Amino acid sequence: MNILIIEDEYSLADAIAETLKNEKFNFCIKTNGEDGEDEAFTENYDLILLDVMLPKKNGFEILRTLRQAKIKTPIIMLTAKSEMADKLNGLEHGADDYITKPFAMRELMARIKAVLKRTNNIENTDYLEYGDLILDLKNAKLKSNNNEIQISGKELELIEQLLMNKNQISSRESLAERIWGYESDSEYNNVEVYITFVRRKLKLIESNVNIKAIRGVGYKLEIKNLSAE
Repeated sequence: MNILIIEDEYSLADAIAETLKNEKFNFCIKTNGEDGEDEAFTENYDLILLDVMLPKKNGFEILRTLRQAKIKTPIIMLTAKSEMADKLNGLEHGADDYITKPFAMRELMARIKAVLKRTNNIENTDYLEYGDLILDLKNAKLKSNNNEIQISGKELELIEQLLMNKNQISSRESLAERIWGYESDSEYNNVEVYITFVRRKLKLIESNVNIKAIRGVGYKLEIKNLSAE
């Protein structure tokens, strides 16, 4: 499951990200309203955690813009404001839930799971598939036809991200953020190194799925045309 965090308080954003990671959710962090709104329009997310008080564009404005554009991604508002008028403002403009700061991470996770269940966005995520490729998350195995290989760590996280966004181009920046974290010192060339590792595993299990590099942009999964080889 992919969750977009739009929150300008770095320590809180990191705490939420750590909690999501422990719960096996994927995430992306944006720290201002304009970048967060742009990312939300990609519709690559199963849920958005949206702060109200943001630089450049506030959460209520983002909420209205997304709903007017028919973006149906579930949204939970995060705010220090506890007045009933603010809660009603968010809910009336299409928020799915509202949680007031400070909050316990256990409460946030309960709200997230409840919203996902209510909006039918919870599904069996033990397996991700594309072409002849299957990622068995429960047993940390990559499979193709009758072949399989163990996969773990950053390699598993990388192929998981690519499979969850199989119809989209994943930028190097977003992959680095989601796998190594928002404040990580890792360079983007780490992504390229692990792309190479995963490609080797795909070759070992003789999968017809390939990781295509989109020059200057990022990576996308594609199914190889075997008849052309």
